[in-house]
Amino acid sequence: MIRTLVLASLLLTGCSSAGAPSPAASSTTPSDKSAASACTRVVLDIEAKAPPINDVGTAVRAIESTDPGVREAGQRLGSVAKEAGELWVKDDPTVDKGPTEQRVAEARQDLLTACTNLFGEYPWPFTRTPAPTPSR
Repeated sequence: MIRTLVLASLLLTGCSSAGAPSPAASSTTPSDKSAASACTRVVLDIEAKAPPINDVGTAVRAIESTDPGVREAGQRLGSVAKEAGELWVKDDPTVDKGPTEQRVAEARQDLLTACTNLFGEYPWPFTRTPAPTPSR
C-alpha cells in the first residue's frame, strides 16, 4: 500500500502538462490506449463505488494519455487519490473523511467528463462489458 502511494506520488510529480494532441480513435480500437484504459476503469470504479485506492491505477493510466484533458484530469485524480489513500492508511476515527471522499467523487467525474469529450458518450465500443450476473 505504501509503495503504491509512493509510486503514485513519484508519477504525479514527474508529469508535465505538455503533450502531443490526441490522435483520432477508431470505433473499436482507440489509438490512445492509456486513455481508453483510464476511462474504462473510472466508469467501473464509479459504478462499483470502489474505494479511492483503486483511483491510483486509474490516475497513472490517465496521466500516460496523449489527450491533455484526460491527462490533466488524471493528475487531479491522482492527487486526491493520494490524499485519500493516506487517510485510509492512517485510519484515524477522529478524521472526517467526507470532504476527501467528495473530492474523489468530483475528480472521478472530471475524468469521466474528459473521457466523454474524447470518446463520446458512454458506453464506448472498446469498453469490456462485465460478465453477466448469474440468476438465482
